[in-house]
Amino acid sequence: MAIRTGLIPAMEIDSIHNITVITDSIAAAKKILESKVDPLQNMFIPLASAIKTFLSKDGRNKIRFWYCPSKAEWPRHKLVDDQVKASLCAPTFPSKESHLFSRKKECDNILYKW
Repeated sequence: MAIRTGLIPAMEIDSIHNITVITDSIAAAKKILESKVDPLQNMFIPLASAIKTFLSKDGRNKIRFWYCPSKAEWPRHKLVDDQVKASLCAPTFPSKESHLFSRKKECDNILYKW
């Protein structure tokens, strides 16, 4: 969620050509770019599409993913975590405030369709 919340607005700014994503979950970053079937694909496909558009828009555009474990206690981890949790992104199921509940319901629906 944090990667998606930060990347989408950054990629929409024409003057930005280099984006560095610092994450404590390289596994989540890799899932964005993988093409294999995943229960959370509904979240990853729009982001992967936006990344493809950003990268093909200008030859100078690039995105780097850097790993920084949470245990390093980098002050910006808390800052980003707080900002994402305070985000005004509407959950998939607005009647429920829990992002985890929304993710679970979305996964359950995808698995049911399969």
